[in-house]
Amino acid sequence: MTTLRKQNESNLLNAFKRLLKEQCYGSQGLLAQALSEQGFDNMSQAKISRLLSKLGAVKTRNANNEMIYILPDELTVPKSKHSIESVVLSVKHNGMQIILKTGIGGAPLISRMLDSMGESAGILGTLAGDDTIFIAPVEAQRIDEIAQSIRVLLGVRANQ
Repeated sequence: MTTLRKQNESNLLNAFKRLLKEQCYGSQGLLAQALSEQGFDNMSQAKISRLLSKLGAVKTRNANNEMIYILPDELTVPKSKHSIESVVLSVKHNGMQIILKTGIGGAPLISRMLDSMGESAGILGTLAGDDTIFIAPVEAQRIDEIAQSIRVLLGVRANQ
């Protein structure tokens, strides 16, 4: 295999991994379209299927109950609402970012769950410490709406 071909395959794999980490692709067709938009042409269903198999990607439900493709190391998203409600203490924002407080040690798991929801839920990304999560909203103009949807999802009262 030539060096250029290896580099192209490496670029394709890296782009494919980035797409899977976004956790919002529920079909091979959507993955093919996204790769095409990034300049990878001739992405057939068979090619996408081979890439999924090569990376060990699986289809699972995210926190929004949508079926999506993910990489195996993304499988540990907490799913029990009852235990989440007992861990989350407050969800507040300052107009720029949302701050979520948890009991000691709860932030990494809640952060992982919120990250799995992705941009479709208005979450650009999270940064977790031990008991605090900084949540970057996709649009600061929608921060009240996004914070409220997080409160509803996690079972937290609005005044907390």
